[in-house]
Amino acid sequence: MTTYDLVIFDCDGVLVDTEPIRDEVVSFLLNESGLQVSPEEVARRSTGLADAVMWEMFQADLGSPLPVDILDRHLSMEEERYRIYLQAMPGAVEAVGHLVAAGMPVCVASNGTLERMEVTLGVTGLAGYFGNHVFGISQVAHGKPAPDIYLLAAQRMGVSPSRCAVIEDSRLGAEAGLAAGMTVLGYCPHEDLWGLEKLGVQTFSDMSVLAGLVGLGR
Repeated sequence: MTTYDLVIFDCDGVLVDTEPIRDEVVSFLLNESGLQVSPEEVARRSTGLADAVMWEMFQADLGSPLPVDILDRHLSMEEERYRIYLQAMPGAVEAVGHLVAAGMPVCVASNGTLERMEVTLGVTGLAGYFGNHVFGISQVAHGKPAPDIYLLAAQRMGVSPSRCAVIEDSRLGAEAGLAAGMTVLGYCPHEDLWGLEKLGVQTFSDMSVLAGLVGLGR
């Protein structure tokens, strides 16, 4: 018997390396709109947030409405760059493939949109491992750190939350997984930037160890 019956992956920063591209695009659009925000500050303040929440936050900083087309431009600029530059996180394709080959059910649950994940998982070669087991922000009332998206994923996959392992890289995502009553494993390829260990989350830096962490061995 394995330790878990389902492994639920966050998408951005866990499976696909979207965050540097997103941070550059958001910084560019904010600077163009009169709010000077570096890509590093975008990352620090908005990693894990749904896009709508992020733009509301920066609009409050600006103190006036952002351009009405900023969301459309954001998505268009991101998609263009994803199709050219996006890569999977190191070892992610191999790690997911190993879980699937071993018979472990997997899915994706993200604060991102289904449309974005169709692109990002597609161009990185990950989409085939998940099929239609991909869940996004439009399917729930509240994004992370609320547990809604993880509870939805468990329900749709027919697995008790207590038998789910969540793979997260952000504090908001980890809080969501814990609130859902799931075990959270924190993927920190460089260092624990968001203080996941302070939440009691076990962290790891190399995707090659994931199978062992979920009870499958390697």
